[in-house]
Amino acid sequence: MRNKIKEIPAEIFDFEKILDLIKILQDDNSTKEKVIVILGATSAGKSSLALKLAEILQTEIISADSMAVYKNFDIGTAKPTADELKKIPHHLINILDAEEKFSVMEFVQRAKKIISEINSCGKIPIIAGGTGLYIQALLEGYKFSEDKSKSCESFFAETGELLYNSLVIGLTMNRENLYKRIDERTRKMFSEGLVEEVEKLLKSGVSQNSQAMFGIGYKEVVEHLNGNLTLEETILKVSQATRNFAKRQLTWYRRMSYIKFFAVD
Repeated sequence: MRNKIKEIPAEIFDFEKILDLIKILQDDNSTKEKVIVILGATSAGKSSLALKLAEILQTEIISADSMAVYKNFDIGTAKPTADELKKIPHHLINILDAEEKFSVMEFVQRAKKIISEINSCGKIPIIAGGTGLYIQALLEGYKFSEDKSKSCESFFAETGELLYNSLVIGLTMNRENLYKRIDERTRKMFSEGLVEEVEKLLKSGVSQNSQAMFGIGYKEVVEHLNGNLTLEETILKVSQATRNFAKRQLTWYRRMSYIKFFAVD
């Protein structure tokens, strides 16, 4: 079958084992700064796990999501709720206006500083998100040229080691279950007011051609508001685009051999 991707080999999800792996990281006397990373396909449960671990460890979360950086883009990006943001300190969420651009280099520069600050307080930050390039560039120590493009060099390529003392946890699930969860989450976003959110953003002066408006969910709703799609067609298009994005995420993660995958229900 075309475009079919093999399931990623993974252990059955075991929260206690994850805690044991974190304890090993905590006890490691390496001089490198430490990070915990939670990644996986969209809708796999990354945010929930990151929040649970952050509460237990009394630490902070760094978002590795290229869309969560934008203010007022909330429903379509599945950001943490206001209560969750209040309960656990989050970084790199709601930091830019819609017209501003954000790049992998800017993510790496900002994240490095935050990681150092949190480590200096004796805590291990949790990096959570689904933008694989951001996470890989950070962990592998990508080197960037003056024009902000990535070179072929990285700390990982030169040394075979990650830049940080890292525990990298990947969440995966049966493809049928993942797609079902994506479909359910898509409809939930629309029932929670995604169309109204986009209408409000456009009325506030946000251009439909801004970088933020090209995110999945937002560009399709713009099509709907422009009269090119019915609401049901829009929902189905967002769901399919999200499925395709999940495929790309899983393909990307396959190149990151240091991920410890756990299969969730």
